[in-house]
Amino acid sequence: MTGLDLWLTQATRHLSKNSAARVRTEIREHYDAAREAAIGGGATVDEASRSALAALGDAKVANCQYRQVLSTSAEARLLREGNWEARAVCSSSWMKWALLAVPVFALAASAASFAAGAVEPSRVLLVGGIGIGLLFSAILLPVYTPARGRIFRSVKWVVMLGMFAIVFGADVLRFTWLLASCLAPLVWMEWTRVSIRRKLPVSEWPKHLYL
Repeated sequence: MTGLDLWLTQATRHLSKNSAARVRTEIREHYDAAREAAIGGGATVDEASRSALAALGDAKVANCQYRQVLSTSAEARLLREGNWEARAVCSSSWMKWALLAVPVFALAASAASFAAGAVEPSRVLLVGGIGIGLLFSAILLPVYTPARGRIFRSVKWVVMLGMFAIVFGADVLRFTWLLASCLAPLVWMEWTRVSIRRKLPVSEWPKHLYL
């Protein structure tokens, strides 16, 4: 591998395929232009190559900068998975209504259990119905603007924290470690979506990115 190839390998680490291809194209153009300018100034081919490579700067620093403004491989994967899930659910109307029927049945079962005196099963069914309802209701809600997205995400986190409060009751503070372990993957996913929303123009946001 040439010095430029090694530099590009380091500079494009953890970037998505499209981002890496864009970086490679732009950097090679800058490198070739700087190399030709150096040769035109009287430098040898080797001297021009070293000079052009040095002008690119530190590859690790460049990689950090690229990851702040270009999509990473993890972000691209999350975006693809979200798009696939949205297409799978929205491909047929009967599937959407079937999914929305699940929380309705769960809430009805919770009410029946509570009326029969089964408090704990009723509490579990209530939490499950609320959680599933919040997840599947997003399919039909008209959340297509950044402002509506912020409102929905705020409500989502309030409801999720409330669900833990319902499950554990007065002992919720004793189980903060369980709360943290359960929410850690969701926090990571939301943080990744924040990064994607920052990098993509609003016109390119898929539905699940608002949520």
